[in-house]
Amino acid sequence: MKKIFALLACSMFLMVGCNEAKAEKKAEAPVPAAAPAAKPAPAPAAEPAPAAPKAQVTTIDWAKALEMQKAGAVLIDVRTPAEVAEGAVAGSINIPLQEAEQRLGEFPKDKDLLIYCRSGKRSMAVSNFLIQNGYERVFNVEGGILAYQK
Repeated sequence: MKKIFALLACSMFLMVGCNEAKAEKKAEAPVPAAAPAAKPAPAPAAEPAPAAPKAQVTTIDWAKALEMQKAGAVLIDVRTPAEVAEGAVAGSINIPLQEAEQRLGEFPKDKDLLIYCRSGKRSMAVSNFLIQNGYERVFNVEGGILAYQK
């Protein structure tokens, strides 16, 4: 029985020793040569900024606007029909601010557009809208109809 016990103990030590040797060999195994250092990937290009409109709104006074109208520019009143009923500049077309998007096709692209409202705020909004939609010859009439009446 002692012989069997001794034999079993030796077998266990032998098995444990072999397993440790294999583990050491794995640890000592040469690491394959590293692949050549890869060049760092170029940093992703920053997203391009949205293209700035080619044109800008030009602000003009009434004297210049009326001179341009005589030369063929289109005068567009962006006030409400109720406001227009109280008085408008002769020869102007009424396209209210609220309808500008739906009536975009009514704004001619081949002519200077003279945009006015009551004081100049709505006309500037429509002018910027037109520029954003590809119009290049857009002029905001400074002071709106209030300045015209003076």
